[in-house]
Parts: sequence; structure tokens; C-alpha cells
Amino acid sequence: MNTSARSLTRSPRSVSRKPPTRRGPWGAATAFAAKALSLLGGVAVCSIGLLALGSVGCGRPVAHVLADLAVSGASHPTLPRPDALSESARAAGYRILGGDLHCHVRPPDGYPHVSRTVAETVALAREEKLDFVVLTPHLRAGFFLDEGRRAVAIAQQRTLAEEVRRAAGSGPVFVVGFEYTDFTYGHLGASFGDLEAVLAAVPVHEAQARPGRFFDEYVRRGGFLVINHPLLVPLDTLIPWARYDMSWQPFTRRMPEPFPDEIMTAGRLAQGIEVFNLAVSEMRDRLMLFDRHHSLREAMRLVDWQITLRPRRFVPVGGSDSHSAHLRATTFVLASARTPESIRDALRAGRVCVREPAACSLEARGEGTAGQGSVWSPVGSSLHDVHRLVVRTRGERARILLNGRALAPEGPGRDIEVTVDPRWCSVVRAEVDGGYSAPIYVNCGDLGGDPLEPPQPASSVARFTPDTP
Repeated sequence: MNTSARSLTRSPRSVSRKPPTRRGPWGAATAFAAKALSLLGGVAVCSIGLLALGSVGCGRPVAHVLADLAVSGASHPTLPRPDALSESARAAGYRILGGDLHCHVRPPDGYPHVSRTVAETVALAREEKLDFVVLTPHLRAGFFLDEGRRAVAIAQQRTLAEEVRRAAGSGPVFVVGFEYTDFTYGHLGASFGDLEAVLAAVPVHEAQARPGRFFDEYVRRGGFLVINHPLLVPLDTLIPWARYDMSWQPFTRRMPEPFPDEIMTAGRLAQGIEVFNLAVSEMRDRLMLFDRHHSLREAMRLVDWQITLRPRRFVPVGGSDSHSAHLRATTFVLASARTPESIRDALRAGRVCVREPAACSLEARGEGTAGQGSVWSPVGSSLHDVHRLVVRTRGERARILLNGRALAPEGPGRDIEVTVDPRWCSVVRAEVDGGYSAPIYVNCGDLGGDPLEPPQPASSVARFTPDTP
């Protein structure tokens, strides 16, 4: 049995690397909701849920009632936000769209793991005034290695797409994707690719010979890959649910090498990192670490590190990871239109901010041999041959960072000048009014190269150590 097949039988990892007593697969939202259930008791939680949510009855999984309560105090970003649009973005014809890149739905996800139907998802998206939602039902690791499981996956995706088409109408843009779920090595969000066409192009025998071929073809055909909750490492706690390890192992190295071919290939090709996971922020970080921004800051540090380690475009994104009755705008893109193509193009170009749209106001102007002194460029841009940089944002509480270090104390949005070394790649990003921008790349060379270049050996990839209290 190959490594991919073995991963199908494993449950989420605990801090001791022994399978937890209860083996059912929980998503990030449900896992950390369940830990509070052990403290509060089912009857009390259900009563609170009834009082707070009114029409929600105790027939719903108690962990889901608790999850919805836990995120009820999270920010509800509102759009449109003309003040969050930089002058360079407005001149380029962009507008800010808000959406959710990580949302589970049943079916194909099963009950009680996911309790929200397609119709309820559409209604929630409209209520939250979302512009787009990526649906990410689970597909277990190695599903492409077997004809029967391929057929099931194709049928599920077809059925989901048809249900969405009937329910969504002219409302938010819905994209049918999936979450590649490997309980041993990590999770990936996949969207904007044609799964059926990819599987047709990669027969089973080819996938079995080299499993990474699946992800090669998915990206080649326009798919967008995101490493989900990359730093979701266990906490040293007596609460068993918080001891699960759902981090991306090529980053955290909590499992021994070598890693499977499909995991190394996906990590090399992934264009995005889920830096903001609403479930992790509100249920793990806020309730257990008393800092809802902890994982977000650490994941942004990971993005900086990855870009400078091997200069490439790496896009920070957000998702609710919702399995129940909540959604949020967690990712904001600078797009030319509210269409799947424009949203995908904005994501791939890195014209993104997360959590709040204010950080999308970041723009920079470089001075150097390329004569770029008079041109302002929006978030996601790449500036070349620059030795002096002027960076600005809008907002009340703004902080601009260069390679992870703040250039000035937090304050109202303003122009900041900085000298950079044109020989080295620098990453500029902003934190504004609770939002976090994707980078502007300075002297990072060609970021648009072929992502299908030969992979690095596993041993050449450095380990990232998250700062966990």
C-alpha cells in the first residue's frame, strides 16, 4: 500500500502522535467547538444556543451551535468600501469584492460533520452580502488513485454544481471546489479548476505511478491551490480536541520525511496560504490563547519567509472553514468584475487582503534604474530595480511592514519612505484597521515563472517554527 493510500485510514494527529481515542474526522471549526462542549456540557450549550439563535433547535449538532455562538462576535466586514480602494487600484478599474474561500456544505459533506445545506448556504451568503463563495466539500487523500472513488467525486461535484445553479440565481458568485483532506500531512483548498477534465487527463495508472501528476494538471488547467490552516499545530493542553495537528507538514515538520509525492508537488504549486481561518481565530486563538490575531500574524510571517526563501508569488487568503450556520467575508480581492474569471485572476495576481478590506488600500511607488518614480502600484504588484520606496495606506490604524518589520509605529494612514537594497527581494505589506494585505514585491525578480518546474528535494525545504505561547 502506498503512502497516499495509508493516509486515508489515519485520524487527525495529536501532540503525542498517537491516534486520539475518538477517531472521527473533525474540521477546524468543529474540533475546537467540541473542546468547549467538554467544559460546558451539552444541555447548557443547547440552552444558550436556543436563546441566542432563536429558531435553531437542539436537533442540530451541539458542537455546531457552539461554533456559531463562538463566531457570532467576529467582525462583519461591510462592502462597498470606497475609502479602502487605493488610487492606483481605482485607476486600474478595480473594485473590492468580499468573499469566503473555505466553506463546507452538505451534501456532499455528510451530517453531522456539516449541517448546512446548499439552500441555507446561498441564503447565508446573501444575508452576509458576500460577492463570492468557494464551496470546499471534503475529498479524502488519494481519491484520484482509484476509479471508483473518482466516479464518486465526479458525481458529487456535478450534483453540487447543479444544486448551486438552481439555488443561487443572480446572487453571489459560487465556485464549486473541494478540500483535499489528508489527516497525516495537511489540507488543501482547490478551486477554479475542472476536476472532471483533470481526472480525464491523468488516468489512474499515471496517478498511481506519480500521484503528484494530479496537482500538476490541476494547476496547469487554471486551478488555484491554497494550503489551509498551515500552522494549526497542537496546543499543550488537557483538552483533547486542541491536541490535533492539522498543520501543513512540509512547513512544520512534525512528521518524519520523506513526504509523499503529491504533498510535495502540491506544496510547490500552491499559490495561496490560508492565513486567516475564522474558526481558528475565534475558537482556538481567542478562547484558548486570548489573542484572535495570533495564528493570522504567524501565518503572515510564514508568507514573508516563503517569498524570501524562494522568490515566488505567495498569496495570503482567508476562509471561514464553516461547517454550520455562519459565513463571513474573509478574503477581499481587487477585481475588474464580479465574475469567476476576474476573481480567480485577482487571487492569482495577489490583489488581496484578508479579514477587513481596509488593508487593500496599500500602494507603493519605487524609485530606481527602472524609472518608476511617478507610478503608484496597488497590492500584489511587483517592482524592479528599486533602491528607494514610498509606501502608503489609508485608514485610522495603519502599520506598514518591510520583511515582517514595522517601518513606523501604528498610526493614521500616511506616506512612508524607505531605502531598500536592489540586490535582495523585499516584501512590503500592511495591517490596517484589523485587515492584512497581501504583499507588494520589491526586487524579487520574475514572479511569473513556470510553477511546474522540477520540485525541490524534501530535505532542502527549511522548517518553519510557529511562535505558540
